[in-house]
Amino acid sequence: MDDFEPFHSAVNRIPVLRKSGERLADAGRLPKSLFKDQEAPGHDRLCADRWSGSIDLEMTVRTPLVFGQQTIEHEDGKERHFIDLPMDGDDLVVPPTMIKGMISRAYETLTCSRFRVFGDHSRQLTYRADAANALRLIPARVIEMNEDGGLLIELLRGDTIVNGVEYNGNGDHPYPVMLAASLQDGNKGHARFAPGFNMDRLRAMTRHERQVRCNLKLCLHPSSGHYAYWQVTHLYDNHGNPIRVFDINDNVRTVDSLEDVTGYVYRTAADGDRASQVFQRKHDERVFFDISGQPERVSTAPHVVDSYRRVVESYSEQREEKDLQKGMRPNRFTNVDPSDLLHVGSLMYALLSEDETRVVELVPTMIGRRPYSSSPHALAAKQNVLPLADAEKASAADRLFGYVVPNADDGATGGDVAYRGRLSFGVVDASEARVSHEEKRLSPLLSPKTSSARRFLTDASGATPSKGNNPLPRSEYFAPGQFLGAAAYPVHRRLVEGKDLDKSGFPAQATEDPVLNGKEQDNAAVRLIARSWMKTGSVLRCTMLFSNLSQDELAALIWVLTPGNLVPPKAKQEHPDAVGYLRMGLGKPFGLGALEVSIAKNGLRAIRGGDLAESYANLDGCLGLTTPVVGVEDFPLPNEALLLKTPWVRAMQRAAFGYSDGAPVRYMSLEENRANNQTKPGSGDPREGYGQSPTDLSAESPRPLKIKKPPRKTKKPSRS
Repeated sequence: MDDFEPFHSAVNRIPVLRKSGERLADAGRLPKSLFKDQEAPGHDRLCADRWSGSIDLEMTVRTPLVFGQQTIEHEDGKERHFIDLPMDGDDLVVPPTMIKGMISRAYETLTCSRFRVFGDHSRQLTYRADAANALRLIPARVIEMNEDGGLLIELLRGDTIVNGVEYNGNGDHPYPVMLAASLQDGNKGHARFAPGFNMDRLRAMTRHERQVRCNLKLCLHPSSGHYAYWQVTHLYDNHGNPIRVFDINDNVRTVDSLEDVTGYVYRTAADGDRASQVFQRKHDERVFFDISGQPERVSTAPHVVDSYRRVVESYSEQREEKDLQKGMRPNRFTNVDPSDLLHVGSLMYALLSEDETRVVELVPTMIGRRPYSSSPHALAAKQNVLPLADAEKASAADRLFGYVVPNADDGATGGDVAYRGRLSFGVVDASEARVSHEEKRLSPLLSPKTSSARRFLTDASGATPSKGNNPLPRSEYFAPGQFLGAAAYPVHRRLVEGKDLDKSGFPAQATEDPVLNGKEQDNAAVRLIARSWMKTGSVLRCTMLFSNLSQDELAALIWVLTPGNLVPPKAKQEHPDAVGYLRMGLGKPFGLGALEVSIAKNGLRAIRGGDLAESYANLDGCLGLTTPVVGVEDFPLPNEALLLKTPWVRAMQRAAFGYSDGAPVRYMSLEENRANNQTKPGSGDPREGYGQSPTDLSAESPRPLKIKKPPRKTKKPSRS
């Protein structure tokens, strides 16, 4: 894999535009039986005009298939993770539920159905804020805890109320002044310990949230000169005597000073840790102060406080996910007791509204995590994609494959609790499966991070959310009006064409060591070892029974089981025999688990309920024994031409077919991701050419992504 070369994202999203489908159904342009919520038919009778029967499925493995029981074993004191195909003696066992899940996902996508599984996503997600927004944050201290859950805080604006928010001197361009003073945490930084002073004395005099008296000097940032900051040089002892703590380095330009300033120590590093252990380039903690004599006091609403708590929780979640830079320590908020988080005297940063009349955010750090404005649950509710709450709200996939109401009301019965689907899957015949026992150590399988908003969100048209013609800044994702997409893993066409495989026929990309800063990383503890896997060319067979399906439901089911339908129109014109694939098993981002799923020859048997009743009455037939073979052409998808133009079907076809331009399908590398997140100073908007999202799957000819290499930084000469 070559960084900064064109590629297609291995993780993308398919738009879920339920309201668009409903509007087309209400207008009579799409069938209501597929695109309108309604109660599922009962199982107590077969309707005269509905179909029952069976479908023989043939599933040909086109890229290696990995699935099975995962186990943990210890070798030489090290933990190893394994996965093995399930076997019954010498026979491979393929659970029918896997086949059902694969087909249900395709049917759910085609019909714009509800998300049938949706975790606890009621809390706001968080993102890492851009440094450009730090100057908008105002240091704050809690004065009162209100009974309604809100807070009364005072805003500690440093010297800016008295001296202004910018330093202008000696004809230089203005320097924005940081509101909080820098308290260097050791000798690493723009100052050094004064003779006779050391780290132990500094820690003893500057405990977190302690009130201190200090002397400050105003410094211009030595490397870029973008801002001015107050640096603590002296601390006052218990007798009121100033103690020289730091000497400013000679290469730092100092332009002003303040004496005997009262403030509050704010440490984001946990007690006993250095600032640089939280973030490698961090060398300062802060002192919050205000020399105006009358700091402004403002009240904060309970929901703002709740968002603050959510941000703090996210730090603990990061640690649980081991989402810390190697060698770094978690900040003090990671293990904080919720009951101790907020109290009179707590310190934080406040973000005010544009007119500065109210607090819109409270955050624990200047450059850290921030909450998105809406939770995934809130967006899903507005989008009408949450799992159903009662029987009358069952979407097409719910009615066909069954459902369980997540939070059924007390006393609810029948379909208001659960519904058994009208499809059942028989034993999977794996006698033509080819199993390899050549161990494959898989590349790290990254868990989908919902907070990586660019991968999962669309606008109301199904396209990538944007700001005019420009990418959105991270702060504007998960906002009202945006839509959750369904995760998709585009097929790797080079693999199904037999390219980029090792000698055993396994995708080379799926076993590569990840690369960081040009070096391969071999961390076996986070890698899954497949001790057995199914080879390309394996064939699986299964019979699917169905009952009481409408003409439209059966037509839609047949449509997703016809591989030729899963091809974008342009590709179909160029290659009439082209097919698309459904996905199953592990490693989809690496191209594993592409299956060509089709109806076997003469494999569709169906009979109407009225005809079946007549055969029972005449004692000349019964379901499953004398069900006639019918042609798939007898069940055309209603208004197929219109449906094929919808964004969700176009995206579905692209994901199932892949890309024909030869560009690789892969994850964005860490270096590319860092470059892509570059922002403009002051605004937080993505830099020109950056902030890219995965290309819309619904585009007629999706272009590969190409992340620009960031410009090389040149070191400025030090001031003498």
